[in-house]
Amino acid sequence: MRRTPRRSRFCYKAGVELKDITRCPNCGGSDLVYSCEPKCCFNHVCADCRTSFQIVTHKTGRFEREAAIAPSVPVSGDPTTGCALCDSLNLAMVSEGPPVIAVCGDCRAILEVAIEDVSPP
Repeated sequence: MRRTPRRSRFCYKAGVELKDITRCPNCGGSDLVYSCEPKCCFNHVCADCRTSFQIVTHKTGRFEREAAIAPSVPVSGDPTTGCALCDSLNLAMVSEGPPVIAVCGDCRAILEVAIEDVSPP
């Protein structure tokens, strides 16, 4: 018996990147700078109000193996986070949220994106 491919549960929006949907948790600004490096942390700073915060991902225990996604590693300085399962930076945003949902391009884990450790100036 031939198996019918299952349809993906996500409506993937090609071209939507983390920088397009992340806002400062303090002032709502979109001019955000990634001020560290992945092997250290995911600290970001808002250029408008100088609030610092971390963009992180949380495991959901689910995987998306069938959706055609186009993950990409962000340009240096753009908002960045890594996969909570395999640490890859190769993520595709599949939902603008809330919550924001990403799929890892390497291990295909479904991840919830969150902002934590908010420190207003």
